Amino acid sequence: MRYSNDYHDYVFKDGIFVGKFEEMYQNVEDPWCLGDANAIYYDMMLYLLNHYKICKHEKSTVLDIGCGKGAFTAKLKKGLAPDAKITGIDIAHTAIKQANEKYGGNGIDFTVCNITEEYNQLPVPLNGLDLVVMSEVMWYILTDFEKICNGIKRYLKDDGYLIINQAFYTPEKQKYGKQIVSCVKDMLKLVSFGLCELIEVNRFKDHHAICLFKKG
Repeated sequence: MRYSNDYHDYVFKDGIFVGKFEEMYQNVEDPWCLGDANAIYYDMMLYLLNHYKICKHEKSTVLDIGCGKGAFTAKLKKGLAPDAKITGIDIAHTAIKQANEKYGGNGIDFTVCNITEEYNQLPVPLNGLDLVVMSEVMWYILTDFEKICNGIKRYLKDDGYLIINQAFYTPEKQKYGKQIVSCVKDMLKLVSFGLCELIEVNRFKDHHAICLFKKG
């Protein structure tokens, strides 16, 4: 069997969500291209962490939803307090296995979790997280996004934060999910947290939004 090297073939096809993440990670070496092109979004998340002094205290706890093979999770760990604990979860067993092999240990743990089914049974203590991060995840959980955000609240401390980093597309290019989210404002309506700060890049074309929310 011949496999595609384009991750789109495993995720979306002709405007329909396919979601073959396990197959994708088995056949595409770097599906999300986590290189320098994404550095600006990582830097903006670091800015928010530093500006609001998030996870700078001892024994901070973080959950990274949709961690993939762990590259971003490991990078994120560098912006936290040295003894911070971060858990990365992903639906794909292959991704989690590779993440643990390459980045596991030293305060980082990766575990398999299907967030759309297990958002009320996450592998972290209730009311125990300082921060939850969802980076480039929304489109893959869009039909369950609102209830997942509500579920996350149970695991955050009363003063805990949520960071969402997400790409958005111009109306003529977006082929999936328009009836749920067609712009950043639509997404904000689905998140039951208080918005602290919103940063948008390349706002008038395909662009990113980096959003910081607070539970309390």
